[in-house]
Amino acid sequence: MKKTYFLCRPLLGAVFFLFACSKSGNPGQAGADPHQKAVAEKTSNNALLAVTRYLSAQNGPDETAALQNLINQSASGDMIVIRAGNHYFTGTVHVNKSGLTIRGENNGTDPINYLRKAPAAPGQGVSVIDVDGGIINTVIDWIYIDGGNLPEPDMRIFGNQTKIYNSHFRNSGHSGLLIHNANNIWIEGVKAYYNYIVGISQWASSDNTIKNSQCYENGGEGLTIDGGSHNCFVNNVWFYKNNKSSRGVGAIGIDQANGANIFNCTIDRTYGHAIRFQNNLNQPDDGCQVYNNNITNNSGCAISIRHPALVTNFGQWGNTFSGNTGGTLCTEP
Repeated sequence: MKKTYFLCRPLLGAVFFLFACSKSGNPGQAGADPHQKAVAEKTSNNALLAVTRYLSAQNGPDETAALQNLINQSASGDMIVIRAGNHYFTGTVHVNKSGLTIRGENNGTDPINYLRKAPAAPGQGVSVIDVDGGIINTVIDWIYIDGGNLPEPDMRIFGNQTKIYNSHFRNSGHSGLLIHNANNIWIEGVKAYYNYIVGISQWASSDNTIKNSQCYENGGEGLTIDGGSHNCFVNNVWFYKNNKSSRGVGAIGIDQANGANIFNCTIDRTYGHAIRFQNNLNQPDDGCQVYNNNITNNSGCAISIRHPALVTNFGQWGNTFSGNTGGTLCTEP
């Protein structure tokens, strides 16, 4: 039998703030600023009412409705903990409340909760979790999703200001993590691997940061920055053996994206180009910078630019290039 547990978590700092702040004015007259008092009281009340709910592993039965029910019961500031073990999903769970944290149990190095796609019909696939459009400030932490090589991404992000930490996205029949029309996304400590096409896919999603992560052995790109995904910062990401099945254009694909910054990364042993400005959309890629990376042993070019007239104000410096079969910087009409 599934049980839901509740745990109230006080926020002592907010309570202290309420009593410590006083309005400046006549010496010896302590009067709290009404606006500060109202904000502090609201923060304190929300924190005192915050609830942690738990999803226990059923190791077989479909848990789509169980996790959706926990989300539907939750409010901003609440947390849902995914217990260790196998969790199977035949449908998509929608994060439809802002300000929620979904955290998986872990061993300090990797998640030990395993969310697995289970087809409702042969060949059917769904994304396991969607962060819905209009939802903000979702935190995903220590979650492991295995797509079972079924269609659809493991997880889709449509809501702004989503933060994803320490999570694994693997074996999707599409993309491990798909970000669509979602801005100000923070991804850190994430691994995206063994996906049919892309590890992390972005479309029309700007001002995102991807750092301290790994994208490896995906059938297409490890990362795409496409379709108006401007000002993407990619910092200290390990890209290894991507485009393994030649389903993409290289380790990192860029198309109609201004201000992409790729730095402190290792891009190694790609089956094709390491960084590819594909430009299928025939729109500018302005102000992109590639610096302080190790780009080695790729079977194509280190940096390949298709339709070079579209790539304006491009800069590259401080990179280490070696063993790239196609050369360092290549262009084609």
